[in-house]
Amino acid sequence: MEDQITNPSIRDLIMEHLELALTLKKLRIYFDPEKCTGVWECLQVCPVGCWEADQALGKVIYVHAERCIACGACGLQCPEGAIELRV
Repeated sequence: MEDQITNPSIRDLIMEHLELALTLKKLRIYFDPEKCTGVWECLQVCPVGCWEADQALGKVIYVHAERCIACGACGLQCPEGAIELRV
């Protein structure tokens, strides 16, 4: 017997999209400055300028959290694992 392929309804797709959007809205950056070694790739890849260089410490500072769009670029680029995107 052939398996019947069922297509999701528009309502199902909208509900799935809404759930995903609500989850994405909750995502936040968690930064552990102790792990930062000053590679500064987060600073270079952030499309909205959440990071600033602290020349004296040789590290970055997460200064503009209100700008964050939770793209995750900084966390993906951080070789030290100092940046995580979490709900």
